[in-house]
Amino acid sequence: MDALRIRLTIFISALLVVAAMLLTWLTLQRFEDNIIPEMERTTKIIGESVFSVFERAHQYGIALPDMVGANEFIDEAMREHAGLAYMYVADAGGQVLFKNSANAADGALPTTCASDSTTLQGAYFHTCMRIQLSGENWASLHIGRPASFVTERMRAILYDLLAVLVVSGLIAVELLRFTLTFVFATPMNATQILLRKVKERDFSYRLPHERLGGIAQLGRAFNLAVDALNRRVLALQRRWDSATLANHPDFRNLVEKNKFSAASKQNVIECAAVDHIRWPFFLLIFSDSLSLSFFPVFAGQFYTAIGGLSREVVVGLPISIFMFTWALSMPWVGTWSDKVGSRKAFLVGAGITTIGLLMTATASSLTQLLVWRSLTALGYGLAFITTQSYISVNTPPAQKTKAMATFICTFFAGSLSGSAIGGILADRIGYSSTILLSGLLSAAAAFVVLSFIHGSDAAASPRRPPGMKEFKRLLSNPKFVLVTFFAAVPSKIALSGFLYYTVPLYLKLLGNSQSTTGRVLMAYGLAIIFLSPFIANLADRFGKLRWFVGLGGFLSATAMLSLTSFESLTGVLISTTLLGVAHAIGVSPQLSLINECCKELVQEMGAGTTTGIFRLIERLGNVLGPILAGLLIARFGFSGAFVGIGAIVMTCALVFMLGLQWLESGERATTQPKPL
Repeated sequence: MDALRIRLTIFISALLVVAAMLLTWLTLQRFEDNIIPEMERTTKIIGESVFSVFERAHQYGIALPDMVGANEFIDEAMREHAGLAYMYVADAGGQVLFKNSANAADGALPTTCASDSTTLQGAYFHTCMRIQLSGENWASLHIGRPASFVTERMRAILYDLLAVLVVSGLIAVELLRFTLTFVFATPMNATQILLRKVKERDFSYRLPHERLGGIAQLGRAFNLAVDALNRRVLALQRRWDSATLANHPDFRNLVEKNKFSAASKQNVIECAAVDHIRWPFFLLIFSDSLSLSFFPVFAGQFYTAIGGLSREVVVGLPISIFMFTWALSMPWVGTWSDKVGSRKAFLVGAGITTIGLLMTATASSLTQLLVWRSLTALGYGLAFITTQSYISVNTPPAQKTKAMATFICTFFAGSLSGSAIGGILADRIGYSSTILLSGLLSAAAAFVVLSFIHGSDAAASPRRPPGMKEFKRLLSNPKFVLVTFFAAVPSKIALSGFLYYTVPLYLKLLGNSQSTTGRVLMAYGLAIIFLSPFIANLADRFGKLRWFVGLGGFLSATAMLSLTSFESLTGVLISTTLLGVAHAIGVSPQLSLINECCKELVQEMGAGTTTGIFRLIERLGNVLGPILAGLLIARFGFSGAFVGIGAIVMTCALVFMLGLQWLESGERATTQPKPL
């Protein structure tokens, strides 16, 4: 069944990709046909606004050659309209009277203008417009755009379309997995369970009502047969008294060998599957990630001086507050999720996230932004931990590692999709509108859970949040401290401080659009998605997990330090991709390394408690990352921040490797028998 579902997913995804590629090609053709006429139109609008000033001055009796400050006015117009190469005014005889200070047209372009037109002149699209002054007295305004402007715009649109193509493929795969599981796999599993019960002479179960049609419609016939049999037994019980039926050998034989449902109780077979939660979880991560590519820039609009903190630190506070609230809430929301069940917990989490995102879009001050991001983090953390619990409960023990790898891939698929689409949307509809849309998508995730996930999986004995005793016990173990504070925390500092905070600001400083930032952030997620399963298999096969973790730390540091030599868009793209490779290698084995190095301690305290404390401390890096990056940027600039964060990660990786080697050497020395 799984093989058939995989083949169907691949086939349908291939059809969607081909259709998307065809649509991309048609869109490019349409854009290419329209870009030059649209460029002419916008250039003429600029020209009309400029020459209206000259025309008005002439109406006041100022002769064209006598207009003072015309050169400065043209320079100001050039600054207001980015993308123009030159602008100058010539009289009827073709003599240039005024021009911008960095005029590229000297001796190369025409100075006369028979009529308004746009032509290709060498490396420029040259637009000339006649300025009618009075009678036969006229002049001409000349505006140029680089011919490369069209190529650059075409390239930008192509990149956007390719990003949309990748995101469409990821969305299609996630949606198809959910649909095929819900319509095909889950009803088949439920039907198999019912038939097995019937074979065992247990007629007390029935199938749920069909949802989305499909194979579940076959369950109606099974339910009718089972219900009819139960009704006949109940009718006999109502018709005859219990003493008569008890003495009737045929009825006694019937109830002894078969099991029927009571009149007030029907056991409905509800089958859960990991793929049921994947789609709403993907939607939720996608919605919050829409602002990843521009959130530091968005937060900068609300800068307010706080206690002498630099602007860079204050701008990083909303990200740090989000991470802090998320980390602090995880143990307690996990306990509540176990108590009430995954369905209710996810609905509440997605609802809180929706409110937080909608209010973030309407924030008008830094205080409001901090409050609403904290609320968003609370809901986000609840949905995050609930999804993990749902996967753990509904996965056989032998498949838990694979299921958690699927969870990680879904998380990063939603994250990279959101960052890419969010950057494109921000360039076109603005920051607040994009965040508003993210709130609506979060509400859609709640609607999916409300409509398609039924039943309750509340734990009979909800787990207790870890206390100080558990923290002290783990923190007294040197190996746990090394892995947590010198491997896990630095990786999160690199993620939130470098990728989520510094990269968007740095690319904005370099003059890149939000779409470009979103595409750059995609590289990190793609590296994680494609490499994590492969690296996980290698780590399980070869062991030596500390070498994977250590190598990931060194590569993370290299990714940031490399930017000091390649301070450009290409350099940022390489650095981001390398960071994704580093985290694919070094982050996944960290928890397994703790289970390996601290085996006795994990068995004593329980894997759940150990994992919860590890994840909680790990989030400390998420909190510190933006604050640390902001301090370094304020003091040393972006280059200093790259070096500073890279040096911290490199130092921690060295301490981790040397410290673990020293501890293991000491253990071997104490366990070896002393010579006689």
